[in-house]
Amino acid sequence: MKITVIGMGNELLSDDGAGICAARHLQTIFQDHPCVHVEASTWGGFRFIDLLAGYDAAIIIDAIQTGRKPVGYIHRMHAEALIHSVRMISFHDINFATALSFARALEIPMPEDITVFAIEVADIHTISENLHPLVMNAVERCVENVVSTLNEKFSLASYPYV
Repeated sequence: MKITVIGMGNELLSDDGAGICAARHLQTIFQDHPCVHVEASTWGGFRFIDLLAGYDAAIIIDAIQTGRKPVGYIHRMHAEALIHSVRMISFHDINFATALSFARALEIPMPEDITVFAIEVADIHTISENLHPLVMNAVERCVENVVSTLNEKFSLASYPYV
């Protein structure tokens, strides 16, 4: 079983760096694990295909700003719940769901089990490397959720949250 955990975002745009921050914590926890690969990435679009190809399962961590939940709320969803884009104008416009569909259409091996943790954030526009305190707390809880999910789904009980 090959599992990838990918933290997405832009750490120069305040809370948009939440996924990257979570990935960095998880890298220290799983640095020697033979089946779990953790990566922080600022790329989206077609790059998702490269990040996911060949893995059996994946967990994606990113920031989200719905305005329907309080800052720090952690959404948990399956990849199928994401909205599919009908636009494919340029490399920068393709979204996660479209990249996944495209890869599967090309018969590129994609994970069958993809879980998304999206942290509700306050600010994704201000140039800053600092996370809102509620978002920072959510990052810590998200790391715990990812470790618990990996332990439950894939019996990685020897890797507790530290």
